[in-house]
Amino acid sequence: MNTDVRKGKPARKAEVWLRQAGVENTLYDPDQGTIHILNDTALAIWNLCDGETDPEEMVQAICDLSGMPAEVVTEDVERTLTELDVAGLLLWGS
Repeated sequence: MNTDVRKGKPARKAEVWLRQAGVENTLYDPDQGTIHILNDTALAIWNLCDGETDPEEMVQAICDLSGMPAEVVTEDVERTLTELDVAGLLLWGS
């Protein structure tokens, strides 16, 4: 796992809303007034941001479900967590 991803277990900020309409997954942050569109992989990672699952466990869970190679999933998890963190949508616990 890349050192750019914070150590700890990410949790979704409670005030962020998830809306799913058809094939579109949208996060809305009312504090910032921002909207974020998630693909299916990013949605799976968002759902794993429960404050109890660390990034390495996320990679394993997605690999188990998808059969995708760990190298590909690791890149997706790192990129997605970084983007969600920069957008201010996550809280990090130990």
